Amino acid sequence: MNLDGSAQDPEKREYSSVCVGREDDIKKSERMTAVVHDREVVIFYHKGEYHAMDIRCYRF
Repeated sequence: MNLDGSAQDPEKREYSSVCVGREDDIKKSERMTAVVHDREVVIFYHKGEYHAMDIRCYRF
């Protein structure tokens, strides 16, 4: 993964799990932001599932 964007890169990086908050806190707020491996991400709790994505849009 290219750490400066969202494009895939042949170089594979291994990362471990990262705690970004308590489950109950994420469920209550439905979303939160956190910095994970030097990137800001948003974590959503929606319809019983957790989802995370980069907070920046690299399209433009």
